[in-house]
Amino acid sequence: MADGLFTKDLDGRRDIFSGHDIPVPVWRVIAKDLPDITGCRALDIGCNAGYMSFALKRLRAGYVLGVDSNFGAATSFVEQAKFCRDVLGLDVEFREQSFFDLEAHPPFDLVLFSGVLYHLEDYATGLDKLVSLAVPTTGLIVLETAIAPVTRTLPGRADYHGDASTFFVPSIGVLLELVRERGFRVEIVRDLAERAVLHLRAPGS
Repeated sequence: MADGLFTKDLDGRRDIFSGHDIPVPVWRVIAKDLPDITGCRALDIGCNAGYMSFALKRLRAGYVLGVDSNFGAATSFVEQAKFCRDVLGLDVEFREQSFFDLEAHPPFDLVLFSGVLYHLEDYATGLDKLVSLAVPTTGLIVLETAIAPVTRTLPGRADYHGDASTFFVPSIGVLLELVRERGFRVEIVRDLAERAVLHLRAPGS
């Protein structure tokens, strides 16, 4: 992050998804399709150590909120994010809470939902919750998730790339049907083989 300080081990020995530098390449895919977000209200759900929250602020978002429930983590993602905020000197708010408990008054112009869907046992309700967090009709939701050629569910102690907190890995076709069923308008689809990025517009009120 700064002065030789890092929040992720990339040597392949300790972290889940070992050896994968997930935030940077995923963010590059997301960022190349983003419109001008100057002054917008942005929400980063599943913010982890805050990488994408900080990237949004650097793109001149007005207010940025990162939330994470630390689900399945041995250490606090949010505490890491706050540490990074102090090191970087960026004005970003972080909260340790479930996005299911979040109320958006006013709603957000941009919602990042990256690396979250596959952790949800109740993924359908999770998608419905996104509707209440984004500005009706114009709100942009960027959904990034793991995908598989055939939809997989992983009950009990089954894991996905070493992550036992993964429950649902959809195919790209199933993922698109799920979001369309809930009224989202699909604008962009990026199929990255094992992951996908969708740019969606929120349903109208």
